[in-house]
Amino acid sequence: GSSYVDSWGFVGASVSHLTNLYGIPSDEGSKIDQKQTRYDFDSLVKAPLPGFESFKFKAGYTDYEHAELNDQNQPEVIFKNRSLETRVELTHKPVAGWHGTFGVQTENTHFSALSAEGGPDTVPVTHSTSNAAFLVEETEVGVVRVNAGARVERVKRKPVTGVDRSFDLKSASVGGMWPFVPGYGLGATLSYAQRAPATEELYSSGPHDATVTFDIGDADFNKETSRNIELSLQKTTGLVRWKANLFRNKVSDFIYGQITGQLVDEEGNPGEELRQRIFRQADATIQGAEAELEYNPHGAGWSGRVFADTTRGKLDQGGSLPLQPATRLGASAGYKMGQWRAGLSLVHAQSQDRLATFESTATPSYNQVNANVSYTQKAGAYDLTWFLLAKNLTNDEIRVSTSVLKDISPLPGRNVVFGVRAKF
Repeated sequence: GSSYVDSWGFVGASVSHLTNLYGIPSDEGSKIDQKQTRYDFDSLVKAPLPGFESFKFKAGYTDYEHAELNDQNQPEVIFKNRSLETRVELTHKPVAGWHGTFGVQTENTHFSALSAEGGPDTVPVTHSTSNAAFLVEETEVGVVRVNAGARVERVKRKPVTGVDRSFDLKSASVGGMWPFVPGYGLGATLSYAQRAPATEELYSSGPHDATVTFDIGDADFNKETSRNIELSLQKTTGLVRWKANLFRNKVSDFIYGQITGQLVDEEGNPGEELRQRIFRQADATIQGAEAELEYNPHGAGWSGRVFADTTRGKLDQGGSLPLQPATRLGASAGYKMGQWRAGLSLVHAQSQDRLATFESTATPSYNQVNANVSYTQKAGAYDLTWFLLAKNLTNDEIRVSTSVLKDISPLPGRNVVFGVRAKF
């Protein structure tokens, strides 16, 4: 990547490419052969017009593909995604006390997951477009900082086989932060958001080895609509800072995957290879809380952090949502001096037994202990950072309750990563 920077702003472009080949936890010993190339363009112009502070334009094109290989290294299903995204932002100077940004965002995508063996296609070739406009503003009413935003969007999905769908989406939010005592703030946010069903949720009808499932979508799904409230209390100054949040989301037509317990083969017939997963839609309520306390988060010397978070998700018709996060508690300590950085962290996740009616196994608790140390040195025009990361030091068996593979595959055991980063 490279950029040209001047007093008027900047313009830049970059390209990135990655390839991966890794195993997935299926009985067949399947693999994922993955590659992606991405092109990005970014620019900013200061004071482009009278009354405006800046103009931004970003564009990105992604060419992604992965093949699910069998134990003979032959492709069974090939996933492809070609996507072009653009985003324009125009930030205006304060008007009647309001300062904010207007923007337009577009996305044009061709997505598919096609059988390489003549069997059922997991997802047909689907052309999706999204066009959205948004406005984000903030002002001060007395000592209260108020922010508000709105977004309108139209999404179209056109599969080569199946029913075309289109969705008109609206989102809005308003919130405020009241510094009731110097250094302390009390905040609240109300928001309303809508989401179009993803291509996979609408049109899936085939095997997906990466999740060891045979997925079945529903082309008649409605858009999701969420009504949310969040309350926060925080201390924002001093060596010791903290914050606590409470939230509650009421979601109409929430989409989730139900693993039925039926086993099928790659064709969807009774077998032993894949778990049948049917996407469902129902009203749900999700609520939770999170809190953290920090000591000296940005200064030299010792620093520390403790945190906790928990959520509960229920279907309004009764029963829990599937794949719920576990309640977590954590603590970390760090040390910074000169060019040295070091840290140690512990996360404890409680057992997660809030199961949906079709789930049968709770997720056991675990402890994850990580450590890191790094040193940064000058090398001509470069900053070189040498780092060593040690993860899961106690070699605990860690199963993540939000993963459809939690009963099949744990996270890695004890592992160490050594590397170097260059900044110039």
